[in-house]
Amino acid sequence: MIVWCVIFGFIAGIVGGMGMGGGTLLVPLLSLLDIPQRQMQAINLISFLPMCAVALIFHFKNKLVVTKNIGFTVIPACLSSLGGAVLAQNLDNGLLKILFGIFILVVGIRMMVQSFRKKKLKCVKGNVHDRQLNVAANLPHRSHRSS
Repeated sequence: MIVWCVIFGFIAGIVGGMGMGGGTLLVPLLSLLDIPQRQMQAINLISFLPMCAVALIFHFKNKLVVTKNIGFTVIPACLSSLGGAVLAQNLDNGLLKILFGIFILVVGIRMMVQSFRKKKLKCVKGNVHDRQLNVAANLPHRSHRSS
């Protein structure tokens, strides 16, 4: 079990360092080890702090973090996390697992749909742009010089 936790930690660290939700991946991975839902969530929260700190240092050094208006997200998130912790403590482990599964499923489907839409839009725009270039290349050039 310890070996799997180390492997899952590496995977979550890579994904988390990319800013793609290492903790969101860590919980389903830990579920493969039959760890109770509340314990998985606690492991996720504990691992998130150092993982986030390391990734943020790198992202700040590379000027990838925009702090303008960040308080509008951070402050409500911090305040509501207390309510989330109380709620998680009072919900049944099975219900927590179902709710987390629904959350992951909805977010995953939404991301896939958005990705396919953007890809389709990019292909359509690319084809139109390519056709415009081909038409422009076949037009006779006009000289702006006076004869």
